[in-house]
Amino acid sequence: MNLDDFHLDLQNTVNARAAVENDYTSMAFMAEVSERFAEAGEVENFTVLQFEGKGQRNKKLAVHAYDLDDADESVSLAVLLYANSDSLDVVTATDAKKRLTALEGFLSEAVSGQFTVGREESSAVYQLAVDLNHRGRAVSRYRLYLVTNGRLSDRIKEIPSSSINGIPVDFHLWDLQRLHQVQESQQGREALEINLTKWVPEGLPILEINGDSTDFATYMAAVPGALVADLYGQYGSRLLEGNVRSFLSGRGKVNKGIKATIHSEPEMFMAYNNGITATATGLTRTEDGLRATALVDLQIVNGGQTTASLFYVAREGTDQTVLRDVYVPMKLVVVDPTKAVDLVPKISRFANSQNRVSEADFFSNSPFHIRLEELARRLLVPARPGLNYQTKWYYERTRGQYLNEKNKLATADANKFLATFPRGQVITKTDVAKYAVSWAQKPHLVSAGAQKNFVAFAESIAKVWESSNEAINEQYFRDLVAKAIMYEEVRKAVAKSDWYDKGYLANIVTYAIAKLSLEIDKQAPGNHFNFSAIWNLQTLPDAVLETALASAKLAFEILTAPSRRVANVTEWAKSQACWEAVRTATFELPDNFKRGLVDTSDRAEALNNSKTTQRIDNSIDIQKQVFSTSKEQWEGLREFALRSRIAGPTDIGILDIVTGRKTGFPSERQCARLIATLTKAREKGFAQF
Repeated sequence: MNLDDFHLDLQNTVNARAAVENDYTSMAFMAEVSERFAEAGEVENFTVLQFEGKGQRNKKLAVHAYDLDDADESVSLAVLLYANSDSLDVVTATDAKKRLTALEGFLSEAVSGQFTVGREESSAVYQLAVDLNHRGRAVSRYRLYLVTNGRLSDRIKEIPSSSINGIPVDFHLWDLQRLHQVQESQQGREALEINLTKWVPEGLPILEINGDSTDFATYMAAVPGALVADLYGQYGSRLLEGNVRSFLSGRGKVNKGIKATIHSEPEMFMAYNNGITATATGLTRTEDGLRATALVDLQIVNGGQTTASLFYVAREGTDQTVLRDVYVPMKLVVVDPTKAVDLVPKISRFANSQNRVSEADFFSNSPFHIRLEELARRLLVPARPGLNYQTKWYYERTRGQYLNEKNKLATADANKFLATFPRGQVITKTDVAKYAVSWAQKPHLVSAGAQKNFVAFAESIAKVWESSNEAINEQYFRDLVAKAIMYEEVRKAVAKSDWYDKGYLANIVTYAIAKLSLEIDKQAPGNHFNFSAIWNLQTLPDAVLETALASAKLAFEILTAPSRRVANVTEWAKSQACWEAVRTATFELPDNFKRGLVDTSDRAEALNNSKTTQRIDNSIDIQKQVFSTSKEQWEGLREFALRSRIAGPTDIGILDIVTGRKTGFPSERQCARLIATLTKAREKGFAQF
């Protein structure tokens, strides 16, 4: 997709979002960019708000989004420069600097406490300013973002960092061109480019470990602890691969053992610590090949706790040389950029094998995602009134997959694609988590942001997948679509309600749906919500929408109640205490809503039937895989299995059938054992097919 097509598609998405949420187009743009930032690992959980005003000495102030919750204790703020135009406008250096000056001015007055003087205490920007003031010197770094739907002038260079009260302030410029580059990148994020000579002028000594693969090269290095700490200080959790970031966010800041070693035996750190494992897609070396001078897309895939601990130990002490004698062992795997999207998650998975990662983990090519994609491609939606054809819902495993698939087609085929998969019937991975976790009665997790919620969903679905992956079946997908319809229609209705004032829409909707789910369990035992009715209608029955709106109004009142425990509504919504307040509030389900519920036994029968069908489909898929694999490929597996001792006599006997040593065809059960042997072999490093 070229830049013009990207601009048009993004503008259409933003316009649709503004219409649905009854919001300004500029704020809809900021919300859309915030979601893309989260997916790209740039800023995990931007909360959008709108403030333009005056400060001390009549200075212009502005802020349009914030994130106070990064694992590295940094604070991110964004200011918007939005042109309501169909053309792609050029943003001048002067305009860009004016907007960033307004944002920095807001930050300065908020931190000093000046901003709140004489302002409305109930406003979101007042709550943000109070939070910034309370954090004081506990903040590690401020990251200020300029976000624009224009194209930055080529004359705009990198803006030098500044500081507030001794805390570094970095400036980040994001225009449409940069957003487009991220969407088009194979990794779905912007690659970090790190010049190591800033820390090690002569380059970092490295030792290449010879191997036969053309897909990657492996190096060993002893990295100065100060370099690791500084990298984390500058780039924060962007430096950490997705799973490592999620793991670290729930842990304490400093490992006590690491801290003790640094202070008492720093020279022994190299011997005591397991070190870090990292990947990169590019490496620049000195002419003799013995030193690394630059890295592209550095990602720490194991050792996040070590990385963060070094940073915090350096930061909390007054001795600037505390890490002078500390060196960290590092294994660096430099992968082919075209293979990175598959290899990096696998390297992360096996590097963290002590923390077992399920097969249903949330890489885009995981079995869970593939199953959902297959179901989406197969299941036809009941025809809508007035249409003589049926459509399908599109499950997007990776950002931009839907548009990329459409744009590869000729005009006639592209029109057929749009007719089959309408733009309004696209579900993304993070959407799935949002819909499912809301109904699972954990709205505080949904409110914590797309990535944290994604982790919560991953943990819950992994248990389902491992105990019975047949549960992820046609009925599961239909229910998922029904939850999507419910969430989006409730969101539209709330946005247009006379009691709703702009702000906190996502929090209100997730709490409303969680409360509805909870009250069905409490007030209608033996009954279950009728998701099939929504699937068949492809819309919400009136009784359901009216009840959900009443639940939303209750959630809104509790979220914004003056008596709430946390002043900032967005932060309040992330807490278990907030959900407890909504959970225990009185809410009666009306009779016309209850009449639409279905008996639990009928529901159980439908689920069991769908499980049985999926079990048969799984068996057929396994047999297809077996019979589509050549004898030569099975021969390679047989040799590997014997050499690595991963197969018993029975398994070798089955391999003898598919390699032609014995006559006959493998049975259904034998096919399943073959695939299990193949899985074991791959875990041991088998990669021939």
